[in-house]
Amino acid sequence: MRWFNFNGFKFILLLLLCNTVAKAQMGYQQFSIGVGYGTTIASAGEETKTASNATSISFNYHVTPFTAVSLEGQIGNLTSGDYVHDSYQKQFISNITMVALHADVQLGEFIDYSQSPFLNGIKNVYAGVGAGLLYSNITGIYFTTSTNYIIHSTNLIIPFRTGYEFKIFNKYDEPKFRVDVNYSLNAAFGSGLDGYDDPFSTAVSKFYHYFSVGVKYSFGPVRQYRKQIYFTPF
Repeated sequence: MRWFNFNGFKFILLLLLCNTVAKAQMGYQQFSIGVGYGTTIASAGEETKTASNATSISFNYHVTPFTAVSLEGQIGNLTSGDYVHDSYQKQFISNITMVALHADVQLGEFIDYSQSPFLNGIKNVYAGVGAGLLYSNITGIYFTTSTNYIIHSTNLIIPFRTGYEFKIFNKYDEPKFRVDVNYSLNAAFGSGLDGYDDPFSTAVSKFYHYFSVGVKYSFGPVRQYRKQIYFTPF
């Protein structure tokens, strides 16, 4: 009768189990799709700032759990100014559509967060930059005799982004949902943001702020990261 080494079998089984658990804790899905909603504030030379809103949708490729390249679209409104009280008598309302490609990198890409609750807490802070196009359709504007106007325009847009991503893990300790709290400063090149084609003497940098909260759902093949992603806070 052949002798069966039960202890050796248990050891091999334990190694396989540990390897499976380790892979699960370091795994993440490569893609996600997200939606967001937030507040827009235009800054195009008008002294009176007014809040409006926009909705965003994104398709994201996760190079790692902490680095993503995203194609994002926004649809919303911009409004600013007060023709009665502002020095240059400006006031406008516009519908905007924006499409941009941007990359975001989180602190977790660079730091060892395994031994520090504080570093583990800030590992999801991120910054990013991108480029895209902004289509502006001016639906309301106060006209003055000394200024030219651009009602429909397409402008180059550069988004500078920062924020925090709350990761929600599944039973395999893989990020399944991501709640994104974001601030984006979107610099516009051209005069179409507010519709005023200003003379050089009154021209200013034109941009708009976007404060948003969004949710991303992860899907696709699972890849392994070089270190464990999930750690308990304590």
